[in-house]
Amino acid sequence: MSVPRRSTTALPNGRRELYQGLVRACRPRPLTTVSSWADAHRVLSSKGSGEPGPWRTSRTPYLREVMDTLSVSSPVQRVVMMFGAQIGKTEVGLNWLAYVIDHAPSSVLVVLPTLDAKDK
Repeated sequence: MSVPRRSTTALPNGRRELYQGLVRACRPRPLTTVSSWADAHRVLSSKGSGEPGPWRTSRTPYLREVMDTLSVSSPVQRVVMMFGAQIGKTEVGLNWLAYVIDHAPSSVLVVLPTLDAKDK
């Protein structure tokens, strides 16, 4: 009768490492707002911005409340914006979309008026 072969490779604290990895993987992500996510992760390109570099909500403080109401932790269910032209509505949308992709994955449908608009 043959004896099953056992591995001779030592795994120091193998179970502990496994359980620690599981704990890290299952730990809920800290709640964050769209504005704080954008400050930490968003970078503006020179092609689409007059001021390329890291996104700074402090540069447009009037957008902070709008972005924060779009966060997962916000109880607000509908956001309506009435702003002037070219003061950040598109950037709010881009920050929110990137936040959803990174922080709270879910189904998203982006609708553009024409096929040409997707290239702008």
